[in-house]
Amino acid sequence: MTIEENIKNAKDGVALIGEVIKAAGNNPQVKEAGQELGKTALTVTKAINNVLLPLAMLNFAFDKARKYYSEQFAIDMAQKAARIPPEEIIEPKASIAGPAIQGLAFCHEEPDLKEMYLNLLASAMDGRNANLAHPAFVEIIKQLNTTEAQLIGAILKSQTGLPIVELRLNTGVKGYHILLRHLLDLKSQSTQQSAEDEGMPAIVDNWIRLGLVTVTYQAQLLDEANYSWVESRPEYRRFWDTPHLDGESVVFQKGIIVKTAFGDQFAKAVGL
Repeated sequence: MTIEENIKNAKDGVALIGEVIKAAGNNPQVKEAGQELGKTALTVTKAINNVLLPLAMLNFAFDKARKYYSEQFAIDMAQKAARIPPEEIIEPKASIAGPAIQGLAFCHEEPDLKEMYLNLLASAMDGRNANLAHPAFVEIIKQLNTTEAQLIGAILKSQTGLPIVELRLNTGVKGYHILLRHLLDLKSQSTQQSAEDEGMPAIVDNWIRLGLVTVTYQAQLLDEANYSWVESRPEYRRFWDTPHLDGESVVFQKGIIVKTAFGDQFAKAVGL
């Protein structure tokens, strides 16, 4: 089978998802399985097999996706759904379950994105907080890469916002030129030393575009110590050490990056 045929089969499967879930909603056996979900690992797996796996197996002709859904998906979902009381299990909305399963098929080998999809599906099945699972969240996960998925958690967990700066070349009476936008104090997880990512300004712009955060350089955190890291950053030192014309100087504008209400809800729905 060609790649084009695989893609066509995938799209055809996606188109059927909504109808399958609607049919499942009227099936007493599926409802019975849903009621049993959470009682034991066995009944959790049974419910997942009856409700979600049919959607998954409709979806993809890609070998890796088919292997994941046939061998591992039920186990992963059982672990996520086990924390839900059986009386709180509900059928996930088609607008969330279908696209989430589709997205998961393409990134189940990327742990951070995979976790987001699985947690979103679990939230959609939990009657206590199913309203947190917004259909738009599937599209947000699709528009994140692994690096973004790893970084966004720290920002969305912050209650007060985090420091961010913009590096500028001050030209005196002529104003300034922006040298670098959206500089954060990134550190290597292994060494805790400063880590550079030249794609970070675009990553922050993407988070803003998706409505997860806002960034302003018209306000700053009150404690000046929050910005003590800036002058030791390699990006700042590199610009500082570059020769400049008389009257020019490298400065930084303090700012703050803050999660939006939409971003806060996203974090809760995907388990951040």
